[in-house]
Amino acid sequence: MPYPKDAQYQNLIFGVASKYERMHEAIPAFAHWLAGTGARLVGTIADAVPPEHQDDDSTKHSFNLTLLEEEYRAAGIVATFLPPKIFKRLNLKDGKPDPRPVPIEHHHFLLIKELLSVIDSDEKTSSHWLAILDDDTFFPSLHPLSTTLSQHDHTRPLWLGALSDDFMAVQAWGFMAFGGAGSFLSLPLARQLAPHLEECITTASIQTGDGILRDCVYSHTRTRLTLVEGLNQHDIKGDASGIFESGVWPVLSLHHWKSWYEAPVEKMARVARDVCGDCFLMRVRFGTEEKDKKKKKQEESLLSLGYSTTSYPGLENGLDDVDLSRVEGTWNEAERKEKYAFSYGPVRRRLQEGKEKKSWRLVDVDVDEEHSSSSSSLWSSPPESQSTVTRQQSEGKKETSGWTASKKGKKRFRQIYVHKAAGPAVGESMDEVIELVWEI
Repeated sequence: MPYPKDAQYQNLIFGVASKYERMHEAIPAFAHWLAGTGARLVGTIADAVPPEHQDDDSTKHSFNLTLLEEEYRAAGIVATFLPPKIFKRLNLKDGKPDPRPVPIEHHHFLLIKELLSVIDSDEKTSSHWLAILDDDTFFPSLHPLSTTLSQHDHTRPLWLGALSDDFMAVQAWGFMAFGGAGSFLSLPLARQLAPHLEECITTASIQTGDGILRDCVYSHTRTRLTLVEGLNQHDIKGDASGIFESGVWPVLSLHHWKSWYEAPVEKMARVARDVCGDCFLMRVRFGTEEKDKKKKKQEESLLSLGYSTTSYPGLENGLDDVDLSRVEGTWNEAERKEKYAFSYGPVRRRLQEGKEKKSWRLVDVDVDEEHSSSSSSLWSSPPESQSTVTRQQSEGKKETSGWTASKKGKKRFRQIYVHKAAGPAVGESMDEVIELVWEI
């Protein structure tokens, strides 16, 4: 079942510090999970420095923050954008004022004050959680996030978040909520921190926004970090397919999807928003009607819903030769146990694309109006032999479901998966397309 379409989340307020152009480019991604939800977005635009605070007249520039708010409003997002409040570093360098520009990390940390100001200025605001994000933090949906947050007592001082999935990053930066995954403060905790924010910048052991927050929480409150499963920092580079095809669940947030790796997250998560809710990245194992048993095994495929369809023609027994309980180590340095075993356990070796496996990646989605054709497929619950669905869960359980014939007169949600031809040298001269059609 899809998540409730008209659900409201006024109990959530999100803060991000970034630059004007990045926030302009990010509208579609923010709109996916914020539009029409009642949740608010507050942004500090770090390069929107008033002319009187710019040192070099030749580089003076101004940005129309009202126009940016209107663009977000046109996308269905309640957003407030503010210029920075500090123009010189608060911390000292070698006991003297630091002449370097104010880093965006300081604006990131001071979002706590901006969020509280917005909350206190609007009597209708009923925020329970203040979220500090990066501008490339992405939530597939606010529904599972809100459900998870509701399991924690927002009337108490609480700090929720996730560590980096790279354990060496945890060793380097410390035990803290890594902000790309989303860092959540209850309103009582934010009010405890508010009087100390500027002081915390000057006394922090490291000058990253996440590190300043950690030191501030530990120095001025008795609150300690509570880890939340499903928030993902995604400190991985290169090919992230092994993670997206791993069946790991829940998936509350994604990060680094347009820098450290590339993934069309808005298109990927449409299936969760429009079709089936918790099905996002669920794995579906399905076969063909081939009578030859060996060939049938080799033609069996694995659908990672919203990301890819993969077959394993180069393995003698197809999917039976793949240990689906392990994550395929596709990203850079995945084999380094000291880095990633902490988060993903022992990974299985990377399979050679084009020889051992063949992948069709999601490239587009669309929704047609009512359609009378009965040639599409519809997701249903009976665990028939036509397909098997597996989702890797923390307790190691699996869920199964199946496919049934579609009904007439429904809207169609279509996913398009494409396999890029490797070239004539390996016997591939044309791209291949798989369309997966849902009735909604």
